[in-house]
Amino acid sequence: MRIAPVRRSAADGRLTLSCEVSHKDGTVPDLLWYRVHSRHEEYLTDVMDPFLLAALFVAMRKGEDLHVEGPVTAQLLENLEEFQAAWVQWRPEKYTAVRLTADREVPNRDRSAGRSALQTFSGGVDSAYTTIRHVKKAAGRGSYELTGAVMVHGFDIPLEEVEAYDTLYTRSIPLLQGVGVELLPVTTNFRKLWHSDLRYWEDAFATGMASVLTLFSGRFEHGIVASSEPYGSLVLPWGSNPMTDWMMSGGRMRIHHDAAGVERSDKVAALAKLWPNGADNLRVCWQGEHKDRNCCRCEKCIRTILNFKVSGSPLPASFPLDVTPDQIMSLRGLSEAHVNPLRQILVTARRRGLTDEWVTALADCITANEDEIARGITYEGGFPQLALTGDEA
Repeated sequence: MRIAPVRRSAADGRLTLSCEVSHKDGTVPDLLWYRVHSRHEEYLTDVMDPFLLAALFVAMRKGEDLHVEGPVTAQLLENLEEFQAAWVQWRPEKYTAVRLTADREVPNRDRSAGRSALQTFSGGVDSAYTTIRHVKKAAGRGSYELTGAVMVHGFDIPLEEVEAYDTLYTRSIPLLQGVGVELLPVTTNFRKLWHSDLRYWEDAFATGMASVLTLFSGRFEHGIVASSEPYGSLVLPWGSNPMTDWMMSGGRMRIHHDAAGVERSDKVAALAKLWPNGADNLRVCWQGEHKDRNCCRCEKCIRTILNFKVSGSPLPASFPLDVTPDQIMSLRGLSEAHVNPLRQILVTARRRGLTDEWVTALADCITANEDEIARGITYEGGFPQLALTGDEA
């Protein structure tokens, strides 16, 4: 595989960076692109690290060596050798370690004592907690000068759902401005081009996030990816994790996996206390009809509602509907990655002596899904099923 030099084109206040990715088998080259606001042009990187990160899993799937026709930092090339070693160990049936080269290897940027940081921001619990954690300097010596966040159109909100993305982005601008963080919009076809299949996406989504973060390494030295699981309940392999996220660091930006020492229920409790406006504007849903709000009936919404319940925090305005025990028990088609955070909630509930009906329903839901996983039962499309509505229940 070869990644051609980056092309830039401007229109309607937007700047598009694109490159052709050709394949050894001679198939039609793919066109990978990112679109940013023209006002952020000065933030952009001068190397092709983002494009190498984006294409890596495709090359590993096809077993094709990958050459970049342009500059790549030597640090990224070195780190991605170790990154591949981990994923080939985890998924030998899917991936092959490939040779990575570039026309020119460039040294690391001279690092000052600066700690300027940019994070990925979806509006969910993990990213919102990371925001307030660094703004409030609650990460101790690990706190960074967080002044920027990227919201990506084309990841959990599909490219064709423009209105949903615009609504969420517009709503999030003043939310982040209120804590001194600038929101940078990015649109990309990374997922639609290569990772529309959930089996591929769940492995590769962190390379997509690191790719977008690194795109802005002309301005920021550190890129922060919010943790999805705590150290005590890691699910491996999983696209983003504390073992391999740092290996996506290059010579222009260091990537950090943030707050794996904090459980999700403790994150929502901290949000309710430190940033109630952030809690009131949470958006965790990716399965509901409207991607700019929470449906309160998908696995991710129900899980977050239970996080608030188990933490003793009232449901924020972002979750207008509560969940019933029957709806909890109706959840099916959960993978190990979905069941694992539900187990964490159950353990916390029992540790705190909670005996509510939802606790019993959650235990039954976990048992039923564990049984289906053990028997190899899957559902059409491989996606978790939505909970029953009030009428269906």
